[in-house]
Amino acid sequence: METTRSQRWRERRGLWATDLRTINPRAYSVDVIDHGMARSFIAEHHYLPTYPAAQVAVGLFGRRAALEGVAVFAVPATDAVITRHTGFTDPAKGSVLARLILLDSVPQNGESFFCARAFRLLRAARPAIESIVSYSDPEAGHIGRVYAALSGAHRGITRPRIVLRAGDRTISDRTLSKIRLGERGMDGAIDQIMRLGLPGPGLREIPAVWLRRLQADQLLTRHRHPGLFTYCFELTRKARRQGRHLPRLPYPKVLPIGG
Repeated sequence: METTRSQRWRERRGLWATDLRTINPRAYSVDVIDHGMARSFIAEHHYLPTYPAAQVAVGLFGRRAALEGVAVFAVPATDAVITRHTGFTDPAKGSVLARLILLDSVPQNGESFFCARAFRLLRAARPAIESIVSYSDPEAGHIGRVYAALSGAHRGITRPRIVLRAGDRTISDRTLSKIRLGERGMDGAIDQIMRLGLPGPGLREIPAVWLRRLQADQLLTRHRHPGLFTYCFELTRKARRQGRHLPRLPYPKVLPIGG
């Protein structure tokens, strides 16, 4: 399936592919990259600039070996993400495609070309992983057309939920949890929020109290998110057997354009 428009990102701005030709596979290469390179690319270009609990990162390299895309496979927020959507009882059999981004310089259909090769590299690096779960966010203009092009199984949509936002930027639940519970990585989570232009904690202010103060001052606001479209990629015969009795719904078509 070929899409007519490919949504892309550059410097956290939603754009469209500027090269309307279909991608030439001979002009691009795909390889595993280190997390430092992937983290920098995500921070510069993705609308969700935080870096997940990554397992494997893969890069798309174009002309002059420049990095033009990144896919990050990560540990899910909970084991249930894998067991619910793949059919495996062992969560180690699955991973989450937590970040997927191509720059606007990549030609049309670059996403499906990139993902197919990234899946192969993931399997080579982590043979135990047989299924991939991924989400698309309709609020960011994504309904999963790329995943449909790759024949991903559409499992449905997650429940609506309340999220906190700084302006139009959603703060991830994991970032908030680190601060509220004083977990490892809390300082980095605080820094992420401060980089959005919000004031930091006061002298000796408890971080959880600081979060509540930002809400009271309407610097962090509550927003009802409608839910995420959920997809599963079954990479092996065993994975296809495991997912045989799980939902495989029609692909959503609620947006006139999207990723």
